Amino acid sequence: MKFDLSGYRHIKVRPVAGEIGAEIDGVDLSRPLSDAVFAELHRGFLTHLVLQFHDQVLDADSFAAFGSRFAPLARSKYLKAVEGNPLVHRLTREADVPGSARNVGDRWHGDLSPFERPTAGFGLYCLEAPDYGGDTMFSNLYTAYEALSDGMKTLCEDLIVIHSSSGVFGTGGQGGDGAQKRMIHKGMEKGYDIAEDIFANLNREMEHPLIRIHPETGRKVLYITGEYCIRLKDMTEAESRPLLDFFNRHVTRPEFTCRFRWRKGSVLLMDNRCTQHYAVNDYEGFRRDMLRIELDGERPFGPAMPRLPDAAD
Repeated sequence: MKFDLSGYRHIKVRPVAGEIGAEIDGVDLSRPLSDAVFAELHRGFLTHLVLQFHDQVLDADSFAAFGSRFAPLARSKYLKAVEGNPLVHRLTREADVPGSARNVGDRWHGDLSPFERPTAGFGLYCLEAPDYGGDTMFSNLYTAYEALSDGMKTLCEDLIVIHSSSGVFGTGGQGGDGAQKRMIHKGMEKGYDIAEDIFANLNREMEHPLIRIHPETGRKVLYITGEYCIRLKDMTEAESRPLLDFFNRHVTRPEFTCRFRWRKGSVLLMDNRCTQHYAVNDYEGFRRDMLRIELDGERPFGPAMPRLPDAAD
């Protein structure tokens, strides 16, 4: 893709890869954003899907104020809020956690797809970064859809995917075979605040269309979210698995991806509606400390599951 970088008067946009991701210069996120600056940031967000800003100095309130320009913020279903702001959460991994311990997000996935309204996106503000390692990778699910054959696109438009947290965390949140992992990660126990109903409903299943329409751009997305996708509707797991495995491999082809390196003061904002992401677990011996916000989302819709009337209100 050749990005159109004309028309930006207030910010500098520097793409980091051919299909996804950009670094943004020329804006201080600790200050209120003018409508003109925000319009350019919003354009960049919808175009590049993941934006990163460096050398920012924020507190919880200014970080939340920045994110809320894009969408109302949501409380985390898993993480404790920071003192003084219930919509900002902390994600910390201490240096003494062994590298063999699973990391939050250490697999290709999309966030919260087992819920009726998956998050629209999330933001991270880096308080402390590893000397090296700890990068985050992203893939473009628009491009993944567009790269499918016409025959596969036609097939996909009729498919509904069954999503469940049990696909990642097992039936009781304690992990299991293969890629399954514990819901509460080793060395991060104090950072969680998980309601009992979350554990009680790990086996709950949610239906979402495989081809999703992005509510702001109208573009089609191959909405596949890693191990959260446990089978296709009206098919057995055995029948579904070859297709789900193909889709999850397909969306992470290198040409659909980008990779961001963290440093203290970096801010990242990503669109969870049309991306997958992967937090690389390669920074044993270093501390990684982030503030996190979530953008409230809506129920996914597409050809196989039209938008509900109340979802448009």
